[in-house]
Amino acid sequence: MNKRIFVSFALAFTLLLSGGFVNTGKAEAADWSERGSIWTTYYHSGYFSNYVYQRTFQPSLSSPRTILAGVSAKSSASGSFKVELQRWNGSSWYTYRTKYATKNGSTSLTFYDVASGSYRMKFTNIGSTRVNYTFWVKQ
Repeated sequence: MNKRIFVSFALAFTLLLSGGFVNTGKAEAADWSERGSIWTTYYHSGYFSNYVYQRTFQPSLSSPRTILAGVSAKSSASGSFKVELQRWNGSSWYTYRTKYATKNGSTSLTFYDVASGSYRMKFTNIGSTRVNYTFWVKQ
């Protein structure tokens, strides 16, 4: 009986210690919003090393349909990362348009004359260095 209890505690202790060192590969993030008189701006802050998807959204303006967005990034590496504007076609996401954002600084991600529908953005790192970012989109 005592041996089973000891083994259970040892296993629980081992799992407790190893849990702090496991990398799940998920991006860490924080969300918040600011409500203005015309629209609400949604913010998403976090980091990624490979790729990360942003929340789904609709075009910000209806005539002409425009997506008003941007990203501010900081990294120890120079260069850029790929930003894919993806559109939902009813059964899957596909890349609608592509831009490149700087890893150190701010980049406008405004897209003009887009079709109506649901969109999201995918950030893909070009390289392996971690990128810290704050993304915003007006709705």
